[in-house]
Amino acid sequence: MKPVKYHEINQSSLFRVRSRKRLAEILKTSTIDVDLILLDEKRYRENLIETRKPNGTIKIREVQVPRTRLRAIHERVKRLLSSIEPPSFLFCPVKRRSYVGNARAHIEGKEIRTLDVKDYFTSTPSRRVYWFFNTVLECEPDVASMLAELLTVDGHVPTGSPVSPILCFYAFFDMWHEIAELALANGCKITVYMDDLTISGPVVPEWLVWKIRKQIYGHGLRYHKERHFVEGFAEVTGVVLRQGRAFVPNRQRKKTHDLVRQVDSLPLGEERSRLARKLAGLKAQRRQVEAGRQ
Repeated sequence: MKPVKYHEINQSSLFRVRSRKRLAEILKTSTIDVDLILLDEKRYRENLIETRKPNGTIKIREVQVPRTRLRAIHERVKRLLSSIEPPSFLFCPVKRRSYVGNARAHIEGKEIRTLDVKDYFTSTPSRRVYWFFNTVLECEPDVASMLAELLTVDGHVPTGSPVSPILCFYAFFDMWHEIAELALANGCKITVYMDDLTISGPVVPEWLVWKIRKQIYGHGLRYHKERHFVEGFAEVTGVVLRQGRAFVPNRQRKKTHDLVRQVDSLPLGEERSRLARKLAGLKAQRRQVEAGRQ
């Protein structure tokens, strides 16, 4: 498997873009097309998605998906941002880093704290997108403004765009690095998996977690689902850590067991083949987790 090639942030094609015309060239389009896209009131397709929580309740959320021409721009920005050297603490969205590697980074932690950023995409405002391109990538104000307008909807990052995961990280580039430096300076480790933050160490003092919460609130975000694990036991991004080893959670073992019985009870046919593929996927996940691959 070939190694992923990255470059420093100041080597990005998006670094110090001085004109809208040059930006359009980088995005492989034209200023006329960009203007037409921005004038289109239906440049996003809005869908309602139902998700069922483990407790059985159903959550309905709105998803904004960029349409064809705008989606091509989002895909292009995603590739450009994903080519920047990611920090070691970022596990998603980063190629060849996974939820398993994110969890195993904390396998030696005696105390582990986790929390999620609430409504990460919709809580990432266009002004933070503008800030990143203008302050971090040093683009001219009109260029940063154009990018913020192209990459957000209704004043926030869209929930159904391919660029949103990496864009949200960079929109809070300063916050994530400040949190990482704070943890490291106090003998702890952090990882970020999309909107999941995990802190571990021999001890994770409450005052440190309070400072991290303060950083999150100070940047206009909110957190929830805070959990606290001690004595070398934890569940991090769906992986159980226990006594220096990684396991799939019991609920996944039960799901696999039930699926085996279901597959065995079915005659040969399309439904059995579909469930067999699903079962193979669950078994592959377990091998990945328990073998410790990244």
